[in-house]
Amino acid sequence: MKLAINVFLTILIMLSPSTALAFNKKGTQFVDTIKLHGYIDGYGNVRVKNAKITELPDPLDVKGFLDIQGSDITRLPKELKVAGYLNASHSKLTRVPKVDVGGYMNLTGTKVTSLPRGLNVKGDLSLVNTPIKALPRKLNIEGNLYLANTGITALPPDLRVGGNLYLRGTKIKTVPETVRVGGKVYR
Repeated sequence: MKLAINVFLTILIMLSPSTALAFNKKGTQFVDTIKLHGYIDGYGNVRVKNAKITELPDPLDVKGFLDIQGSDITRLPKELKVAGYLNASHSKLTRVPKVDVGGYMNLTGTKVTSLPRGLNVKGDLSLVNTPIKALPRKLNIEGNLYLANTGITALPPDLRVGGNLYLRGTKIKTVPETVRVGGKVYR
């Protein structure tokens, strides 16, 4: 009986139009539904934490948060909007497009080596334990910026951080006068 209920629920979820709506698409996209089956909840959150999938549909409009922590995903869709936060920590992510994220971005422990120019993060940005060596121009972080254990040696002159700036574990010696930090600088 329990197996029959699970099979029924699986079929119901696969055929549900709400799955397609989570991706802001007009009709059910069979491939997208199968690819992310079981990873979308009723609030528009997408959780593929520790999943073995390697890519997400493009374009992708997530109405809640996107959690790809520990997954095999190496790159995000070129057209990606996330209303909530983006957690990609310890995933195989190597590249981040210019993405619209409504909350924090956690890239801790990824293989990300660069960020796009003009990236705006509405929450915190964590680059802890990444191989990144430089920050892009016109980077705007509305929350805290965490740079511990990165190869970054200098800050771009037009960096904006609304919260605290954490520099411990970096070789950054000075903060340019033109850098704007709303909170404290921790070295």
